[in-house]
Amino acid sequence: MTNTNLSGKTVLVIGGSAGIGLDIARIAAGEGARIHIASRGVTNPEGSLETATYHRCDAKSQESLDRLFEAIGPVDHVAMTVHESAARLGIDTTADKMNLDAVMEYCNGKFFSQYRVIKAALPHLASAGSITLTSGVASRGSMANHSAISAVNAAIEACVRQLAKELAPHRMNAVAPGVTATTTYDAMTPAAKEDFVKKIAAKVPLQRIASAEEVALAYIFAMKSGYVTGSVIDVSGGQLVA
Repeated sequence: MTNTNLSGKTVLVIGGSAGIGLDIARIAAGEGARIHIASRGVTNPEGSLETATYHRCDAKSQESLDRLFEAIGPVDHVAMTVHESAARLGIDTTADKMNLDAVMEYCNGKFFSQYRVIKAALPHLASAGSITLTSGVASRGSMANHSAISAVNAAIEACVRQLAKELAPHRMNAVAPGVTATTTYDAMTPAAKEDFVKKIAAKVPLQRIASAEEVALAYIFAMKSGYVTGSVIDVSGGQLVA
């Protein structure tokens, strides 16, 4: 049986300076892992994890990612949570109003950035190591104004299923969060954000949105369970069965 203990393991969280990523790092550190956090912003931000090593990295640049992995060396688990905000880009809209340049930016920031991480990580990833990507429940659930968003998420999930076979014994998984209490939706006006959250919560069996910590636990599970690969782990409060 594969060791499910994170103690002594090297865990890299890309996009770990806040939100879901920071909670992944915090939980893994609590289990004894050596934590590296990479983000585009400042290193050691306010509220940072004192035991983590921080790195500045831009996942839109393959060279930046290659330098990151060279600096870290061997790594056991990688979690990728950084992505572009669809709300900021304004692609949470109907097809007739869709800005295709913004869709391309979203695709680059969410799909291709994650694919670049895989490419950079593989030479450094432990034989039983894992990479966990981030998609979203809109890939398989109907959500208004999410046609472009759902397509990008679906691409990530299809990629995970293919790579799980191609890259074995490395493990590849994705976490698909529902609406989560992070800064992702801060590009909306406060009134629009409140209305959006209320509408989603009303449709979800649990009648609320997720906390970042609740979603982070799914990434920890993907790291620790050595027989999970090629899977999409939904953390949606039952949104897909609503």
